[in-house]
Amino acid sequence: MTENKNIQRRAVLKGAAWSVPVVAAAVATPLAAASTANASIAWNGSSTSLLTLALLDGGGTLTAQVLITVPTQYTVTNGTGPLTGAATVTIAVGRPAGINIPVGQARGFGVASVDGINTTAGERTTTYQTAPIVGSFGFPATSWTGTRTVTVASNGTLNVPVVFGLAGVSTGVAISALATFPVTLTVVLNGRTFTSSTSISVPVGAGIL
Repeated sequence: MTENKNIQRRAVLKGAAWSVPVVAAAVATPLAAASTANASIAWNGSSTSLLTLALLDGGGTLTAQVLITVPTQYTVTNGTGPLTGAATVTIAVGRPAGINIPVGQARGFGVASVDGINTTAGERTTTYQTAPIVGSFGFPATSWTGTRTVTVASNGTLNVPVVFGLAGVSTGVAISALATFPVTLTVVLNGRTFTSSTSISVPVGAGIL
């Protein structure tokens, strides 16, 4: 009888030892998921100055003649647990509302670099409206899509610098009103999609559009 009890006791202990990793794995999974769920991403920096901007389509630079305002960075704010992954980032710049250019082309804004890494022509798009006879006209809508690595400590933040340049071409059309370009950030990270909006402001007389 004693030998049977010892065999049963060893079997119970062996089963308990094998069950420990299963419990640990079940607890770890919600912690990893909670970090992404508690994260947020938003534009939080801008600059108002006589900026010198790169011409993304053709090379060279232009310096604004009056103060213009552009966003300079977005911030990833993390919750509990570390956050790491490859993020697909899209920054789209729309056309300014209320400025009608039926003939001729003006420049818009595109993304020159993100997180210190220059964008490439293959990652960027520049799209003008078109019409019969006049061809392309107005301001372009632009977008950039690329991949950037995100690593943020538990309850930490990550600031990602963004540098804008000028996109498209100018045929010398006169811009006689404040031009406000809507800017939308979309980040897809670990299965979640984050968005944030801001704008670029160009007063009359800037001489860059």
